[in-house]
Amino acid sequence: MSPQPPLKYLERPRLSRLATIAVLMLGLGLTTSCTRQEVAATLFVDVTAKSGLGAYMGMTHGAAWGDFDGDGLPDLYVTNHLNAPTLFRNLGGGRFADVTGTFFSADELKGDKHGAVWADFDNDGRLDLVQLTGAVRGVGTEPKRLFRYRGNRFADVADAMGVLNPEGRTRMPLWFEFNHDGRLDLFQGAEARFDDKTPPFVYVQGENGFTAAETLAFGSRSVPFCTLAELTGDNRPELLCRIVGKNRTAQIFDLSAQPPRDLDLLPATAFEDITAADFDNDGRIDLFLTRKNPPGPVAFGQPSANEMVADVSIDKDNVDKPSGFTFRSQGALRLRVAAANPGDAMSAERIHLGQQGAHPGGLTFEVSPATPGIGGTAPNAPGKESGIYVGFTVPDKWEVRITAPRDALAAGKPKYQQIQVRVTSSSPITKLEAIGEAIKSEEAPARLFMNHGGKLVEEGDKRGVNKHLVAGMNVVAGDFDNDMDVDLFVLASGDIGQQENLLLLNRGDGHFDVARAAGGAAGNHVGVGDSVTTVDFDGDGFLDLFVANGGSMGRSLGLPSERGGYQIYRNVGNGNHWIQIDLEGTASNRDGIGAVVRLSAGSVTQMRVQDGGVHHRSQNYQRMHFGLAKNTLVDKITVHWPSGAVQELSGVKADQILRIKEPAK
Repeated sequence: MSPQPPLKYLERPRLSRLATIAVLMLGLGLTTSCTRQEVAATLFVDVTAKSGLGAYMGMTHGAAWGDFDGDGLPDLYVTNHLNAPTLFRNLGGGRFADVTGTFFSADELKGDKHGAVWADFDNDGRLDLVQLTGAVRGVGTEPKRLFRYRGNRFADVADAMGVLNPEGRTRMPLWFEFNHDGRLDLFQGAEARFDDKTPPFVYVQGENGFTAAETLAFGSRSVPFCTLAELTGDNRPELLCRIVGKNRTAQIFDLSAQPPRDLDLLPATAFEDITAADFDNDGRIDLFLTRKNPPGPVAFGQPSANEMVADVSIDKDNVDKPSGFTFRSQGALRLRVAAANPGDAMSAERIHLGQQGAHPGGLTFEVSPATPGIGGTAPNAPGKESGIYVGFTVPDKWEVRITAPRDALAAGKPKYQQIQVRVTSSSPITKLEAIGEAIKSEEAPARLFMNHGGKLVEEGDKRGVNKHLVAGMNVVAGDFDNDMDVDLFVLASGDIGQQENLLLLNRGDGHFDVARAAGGAAGNHVGVGDSVTTVDFDGDGFLDLFVANGGSMGRSLGLPSERGGYQIYRNVGNGNHWIQIDLEGTASNRDGIGAVVRLSAGSVTQMRVQDGGVHHRSQNYQRMHFGLAKNTLVDKITVHWPSGAVQELSGVKADQILRIKEPAK
């Protein structure tokens, strides 16, 4: 590969006086007087419209950042779940172009696509891409993809390399050194099939391909994703996995032992995503777990004042109970009805309007208070009849009742029926309520486990991460204001409706403040929160954010995700300095995945783990980023390579992208 040209740094707009003061106050650990103990700070601006990334609308399933063409600019691959994926080349200047057709065969990009991750698995200096898929409703087969980059095209070598895994109901991959031989091995995160088959999770790379490994004793058949975190102080990352099992939610493996030892470090606590970072700069990696509660039988999303989406699930526990929802609106309505499970559970003949039960002309129809016969609802019996019953009560109350017959849930049939309704109105929709039981809040307190000498202690409330509760769907950590401490950004969303995102700014000691409107990246309420990733896409030394909000798994699949898409937020920056590091392994894998880096500047030592950027559903750009505050010189950088080599550099200038190559033995 030819040497990488230096990046062109774009000029950053000056912050307003108010925002500058707020950022300075944050750096001093002070707060401004805002509601919910918030601080005012504008860190991000939405640049989606001019980036070329905003045209797509629909389902999403994560994102993966990697510089596939070696020009020093991070490129983007998005899977779009059941739709065709897209490869965006970074053109510089904040612009991206769709180059999918130039590098991929359309036939190789079909299917039920889930997580994807970039890595140079064959150590040839070019990034390759693994793309995981499902298994046809959990009982069928579907090939996984391993795209080797040839320099001008991507070629699928999954079958030839031994990682096809057609029966795997896979979710999120991770590249890591399982046996420390300098080659990257592959974890294929997966959920349990609905039969008794148990496809492998881990593939170990040898001279001529990969073979399945059975030495990781997972405590469940469902292990959707893993990441790397150095928790024990030995400068070798552990494998940290989310599992779905009885009385256990996470599993941590010490990879320095063979077979790997199971470390009992985390209590059972449900979570959606996890990020590992040294939040208090004490030289130990801590863990932040973002969490949400499941909704009740009726789940809601409200993208705008005049629009709502409802998902009603009926199973054996509530089939005989009233179900549905009510709301207030004085305007004319447009309703769209869809059956999410099974697909044929609804038709226009099963929709009943008003007391007389008239049928609309289709599954999308319009009604208003002036519609003849719309008053009241037709008689309906939960557990005996099947249908949707829509009625109006003066002055402005609408009622939508949904029923399913008990025999629709009999043996050999679906275990539940799931109906979705989108309502748009010419006037605001208010007082949204569930029929049968109260709406269940999906907001949940996060968990922050601080590392005290290898012992993880939960200190979330104590350190301020729960001042404002959200339904946390996905999370990233990064020094967003370059003040030498790690902040948190939480993508907030219910199962079928996105919420306002959450930015937690670190005071410098592992205590956090809530940034008003997520520092400019609050987002909108359209779609369903899927994932967030970090990347410095314009090379100015400040971390930007990329958000996917077409989440399309489980209850979000269908109407809730159809208006989703992508948003990219540019970090407006400030006067603080920075350095970014690319690792190049020799005895270790080429990407340096598994390396531990410590950087000292001034009186602060920061710690990072090269984890490949992987977390739930997504891959951050793996270039390692350090804020340096007012320091223009880095005193020392220490790299602990996966091979065991230790490398030190001193007197390194700030404000550059530094490539560190592992010394040859």
